[in-house]
Amino acid sequence: MASDEDHEIQEERLALLSVLQELTVAALDLFDPRQSMAIFLERLAERLSCVAVIVLVEPTPLAPRLLDAAGLSASSRALPIPPRVPPPAAAAGAPGDEGEGLCLPYPELARLGLVTWHFSLEGQGDSGASSLILCFEGEPPFAPRYRGMMRRLAGTFRTALVHRLLYARMIENERERARHLAAAEAGRAAAEAAQRRAAFLSEASRLLSSSLNYEATLVRVARLPVPFVADWCMVDMMEREAMLRRAVVVHSDPQKSELARLLQGQTPMDSVLPSGVARVLETGEAVLCEVAGAPAAAERGLDARDSEPPVSASEALLKELGLRRYISVPLVTRGTMLGVLTIASGRDDLLYGAEDRALAEELGRRAALAIDNARLYESAQRAIRAREELVAVVSHDLKSPLATIVMNTSLLRRKLPSSDDAAELRRPVERIQKSADRMNRLIRDLLDLAKLDGGHISIQPAPHDVSGLLSDAIELLREEAAEKSLRVEQGVEHGVDRALCDRERVLQVIANIVGNAIKFTPAGGEVALRAQPWGREVLVSVRDTGPGIPEDQRARIFERYWQAKETAHKGTGLGLSIAKALVEVHGGRIWVESKVGEGSTFFFTLPMVGAAGVTSGVAAGTRLGA
Repeated sequence: MASDEDHEIQEERLALLSVLQELTVAALDLFDPRQSMAIFLERLAERLSCVAVIVLVEPTPLAPRLLDAAGLSASSRALPIPPRVPPPAAAAGAPGDEGEGLCLPYPELARLGLVTWHFSLEGQGDSGASSLILCFEGEPPFAPRYRGMMRRLAGTFRTALVHRLLYARMIENERERARHLAAAEAGRAAAEAAQRRAAFLSEASRLLSSSLNYEATLVRVARLPVPFVADWCMVDMMEREAMLRRAVVVHSDPQKSELARLLQGQTPMDSVLPSGVARVLETGEAVLCEVAGAPAAAERGLDARDSEPPVSASEALLKELGLRRYISVPLVTRGTMLGVLTIASGRDDLLYGAEDRALAEELGRRAALAIDNARLYESAQRAIRAREELVAVVSHDLKSPLATIVMNTSLLRRKLPSSDDAAELRRPVERIQKSADRMNRLIRDLLDLAKLDGGHISIQPAPHDVSGLLSDAIELLREEAAEKSLRVEQGVEHGVDRALCDRERVLQVIANIVGNAIKFTPAGGEVALRAQPWGREVLVSVRDTGPGIPEDQRARIFERYWQAKETAHKGTGLGLSIAKALVEVHGGRIWVESKVGEGSTFFFTLPMVGAAGVTSGVAAGTRLGA
């Protein structure tokens, strides 16, 4: 009998070992966190004839939570587990106390005769399993003496869960690394795209500022986006009321360029195509539109109202050019709508989004500024030409009667007797003569001013003796100086020979500066004209003993038409501004130094002929005082 009993125990033991071996091999699948734990638990329940198998975790001590289970309904799984009641201190560590203080709320376990075996898995935190619970309906199909073997199975399960946890962390680390790499790649791509956009806008600004020609600027605006962000581009300008001029259309495909030019010309604003252009004119805001036949706008996050159906048969030309989607932006500057810039795509791989719209808007702002500058420049040029023509006509019409006045005045002066009896008659004639001379100078100044503004003034530089220039200039003004009893001196330092200049223009500069000195120097004063070396230039100075110029007025003294209030009646305010322009045309500089009550000194430079080797005089770069 004992032998038979031992044989049965041995068979029972072998059968259980076979089941445990099978379950141990099955537990290896738990190493992979992508495999479901529930499959293993269901197999465990089946092979051990369990009503339910439950795995718990304890994120915090005495607060168990269901990790996974077999034999529980979905509604049962959602039930919270009450906190574990801590065991009495004396009972702690006693055998069979793994489930001490645990109350499971599941209806499937509320049956009579239910036997539960609790095994500690020693896990901690959210991810570590803490308990394995086997629930049997009545006594287990194997003797309690095999509980130790079940503990070894629980240990295998615990080891599998530890590896599962480590593998899960490794997978998550790999995913996190992949996410970081993807984010870094996306950031790098975004930075490179932003850099390309910035470089494009910088180059656009450079090109747009390279010319002030209106039509050339429009062509540049249209060519800029092609092919960087567009297959083709249009520039529409508001140049007549209710009319739009499609000024330029540029296409990246040379075969379609001729076709694109057919779109150019005048068109009423209410019938302009594509319709997004009209929306921009109406709202003043940029639009991003999809044309019928392009991929669905919703696929790229575009609003439905931005999807544009075919308008009419006249749109066939646009479709032939490959219009699939486009961005139209307003050209606005100084609060005025100048027109619309449209960039268009005809390919499925050239899609537009928010960044492209922002780029187009920024390009539109820069283009509008360039176009506005070109229009203002063109308008200014027209105004200058009109003024030149007016000044030329008026000057021509004034010169004839003025020449008659001068000629007859000269005749009267010769006819008048030289006796003292004719002095009263001679003075009015001389005043007429001076007024006529002043009118001649004013006409000349106005003509020079118009030429300077238009960039049409020309000089004929040639070598001229500096001493002779100064002497000729003083001779022209000697009579005016004598009338005020002014002493006029001139001097040329050693080392000054010849200057490379236009003789008549330099005489005009000296006459303007010396004439001012004579005008503002009190009677009995002094005007000194000097020339000296200044590096590779000749420095000419005109010093007077007049009242001097206040510091706050020196910065404006070379501005045209500007005069101090106390001297506004003494001239037109053009002489010094013309002198400055003529000096700069020669490549020189002009400036003034002055102290109130001590007089003023005007300086200007001219290029010297054969300046190499000149060492005498003042060192280059030193500004002289009065």
